[in-house]
Amino acid sequence: MKVFISVDMEGVTGVCREAQTSPGTAEYEGAARLLRADLDAALAGCRDAGVAEIVVADAHEEASNLDVEGLPDGVQLASGTPTTTSMLHGLDESFDAALFLGYHAMAGTSAAVLDHTYTYDVFRVRVDEYLEVGEIGLNAGLAGCFGVPVVFVSGDSATATEAEEVLPGVRTAVVKHGTGRTSARLLSPHVTGPLIREGVSGALRAASRPDTLDFGGLPLRITFTSSRRCDMAALCFGVERLDARSVQIPGGDFRHTFRAFLACLQLAGTAGH
Repeated sequence: MKVFISVDMEGVTGVCREAQTSPGTAEYEGAARLLRADLDAALAGCRDAGVAEIVVADAHEEASNLDVEGLPDGVQLASGTPTTTSMLHGLDESFDAALFLGYHAMAGTSAAVLDHTYTYDVFRVRVDEYLEVGEIGLNAGLAGCFGVPVVFVSGDSATATEAEEVLPGVRTAVVKHGTGRTSARLLSPHVTGPLIREGVSGALRAASRPDTLDFGGLPLRITFTSSRRCDMAALCFGVERLDARSVQIPGGDFRHTFRAFLACLQLAGTAGH
């Protein structure tokens, strides 16, 4: 079995403050150790399930939060930016399953730790106008292009709820309970480590897995936090301006839609204040 693990930071054990997720701060190094502990628990779950080959994608910020030193045999680390698959760097059709570790809820979710959707410039993302998605849905949709099901997600309680709604049948591990955007009831690594290990092992050993998402042919609508950011995103070729803060990427191969989405985010990020 070959497994892909996408590792974000906002949803790992013990994290609930912006400074913990920002390289260069005093709090970041401790959060990075907690991230590695969650990953080690997930790798243990993979071993329990007999997984032979694993690729871990560092999926936070500039993708330089994990160190290859100490990774077990059979584990490769996909690191650095930019890549056309962003948080799923290294994913292709050869994988049997994907795990989303340390993920967070979409922008605008109540009592969700550090909620956002890819960047803080984004207010909302919808598939085909009606289905609102965050990083879980967008990345699961991209994984679906490669025929890879997402079988496990860890994060706070709001993240677990979101994952279960967009991916019926997915296994989840709740490592904290958000009480606000930068506040939470945190669980000890001694508690969350076994939860992650057992959740991963159970998800990979399960007789059935969640269906892959298919967003092919469906338009993607992005609403930004300001009209200026939308002005910049609308410069992306092929994108339709809908209103002051929204653009729409036409439907097609979702891999191409996703790349246009990344381009819009990059352009919006240059807008300043």
